[in-house]
Amino acid sequence: MEIVAGALVAIINQGLLYWRMQQLKRKNIIDPKQVVNMGRMSLIERLLLVSILLTLTMIMLDPLTVILSFFIINLGVTFYIQWQSKP
Repeated sequence: MEIVAGALVAIINQGLLYWRMQQLKRKNIIDPKQVVNMGRMSLIERLLLVSILLTLTMIMLDPLTVILSFFIINLGVTFYIQWQSKP
C-alpha cells in the first residue's frame, strides 16, 4: 500500500508539471518574465500539493517506504518523459 501511495503522489506531481508545461505551450508565451512567473507558480503549487499529500500518507503508512517509492517513481517518470521527447 505504501508503494502505491508514493507512486500516486509522484504521478500527481508529474501530471501537474506536464499540465503546466502544456498550458505554457498552448498560450504560446514567449516573454521570459511570464515564463519565469509561470514556473514559480507551478513550483509553489507542486511543492504545497506534494508536501500535503506526502504528510498525509506518511501519517497513515510507513514513511520510509512512501518516500522511497515517491522518489523512485518520480525519477522513473522524469527519465521516461525525457527519453520519449528526444528525436
